[in-house]
Amino acid sequence: MPTALMLASAAAEKSLEVNGALKVVELFGEGSGFWLTESVIVQWIVILILLVVVLILRHNLKPVPETRRQAAAEMLVEFVRDTVHGTMGTKYNAYTPYIMTLLCYIMINNLMGLMGLRNPTADVSVTGTFALMTFALVQYNRAKTGKFKGYFKSFIEPLPFMLPFNIIGEVANPLALALRLFGNMVAGTVIGGLIYFALGNFAVLVPAVASLYFDIFSAVMQSYIFIMLSMSYISSAECE
Repeated sequence: MPTALMLASAAAEKSLEVNGALKVVELFGEGSGFWLTESVIVQWIVILILLVVVLILRHNLKPVPETRRQAAAEMLVEFVRDTVHGTMGTKYNAYTPYIMTLLCYIMINNLMGLMGLRNPTADVSVTGTFALMTFALVQYNRAKTGKFKGYFKSFIEPLPFMLPFNIIGEVANPLALALRLFGNMVAGTVIGGLIYFALGNFAVLVPAVASLYFDIFSAVMQSYIFIMLSMSYISSAECE
């Protein structure tokens, strides 16, 4: 039985509670207000996992793949590269490492529930940070392609009175990115816990099947959707 579902329901004998990230350690002494949270610690674990995987995949590489390990690594790189080409165009090849890193990092964060840990992406401050990164790249690409004049001109197109609406649109994109990922991951955790809680002693097969969707399929799909939207926003932010 998936550990994430067991943890989600274990605290609810008579009622089901949903809480935010735990505050683990208060930095700079008591009363400082700066906490090291569960989301931060789990992300450190994710970074270590990715580091180990990268070190394993890059070990003893050959010009022609001779191992399944290298073949799998090349398939992943080719998949991301083709996705970037198809969505953004070949002139955005430089974004391939960033998009691949973002995809892998978000995906592993989403899957941490399978290890009995809280998904960091169920914390809006984490998804908000991912969205702000995309927002910064959108503004950078617009400024790079339109220079100073084109950048500010893009906010008053097609007519000057559109300025407030264009600004709202710029803010809405990263907000939607952050809330979409956050909402889906929280919903998966809550629904899975509710299913287990509702079935009680009869929870044998249904929670496991639900976990296949909420803990695995949805986690992978939400990672993919996030990078697709990010690439779309970045590549469309061009000034003529």
